Amino acid sequence: MRNIANIKPSSVLASLIQSAKLSNAVSRTALRNANVQWTAHIAKPSCNRDQQTLIDVADQLRLIIVQVSQRRCRINPMYWPLLVQLEADLRAAHVANINLEPLLDVVAANTDHSEVA
Repeated sequence: MRNIANIKPSSVLASLIQSAKLSNAVSRTALRNANVQWTAHIAKPSCNRDQQTLIDVADQLRLIIVQVSQRRCRINPMYWPLLVQLEADLRAAHVANINLEPLLDVVAANTDHSEVA
């Protein structure tokens, strides 16, 4: 069983944009929109993130899946399983309330709170 918390949607989306070779403008736009939404999502601190974004991005990917399934769009066959798996992982992460790609807390270089005399 896959550990959903370890997936990196940003790298998967970048890979899809670069190499999936979608033949349909609607699907290419949906993929770009998914990437923009995800980039904005992960730029926020973890406490300010809205888990609804996972569903929004998954819906964009579902649109592509439907287009390809109905043969309205072609995709590089090597990237089809990656697209389907990412969509499923995003939905599973939403259901399990998993924070994907959490930001690391910024820690000050000097953790000693004493003042230098």
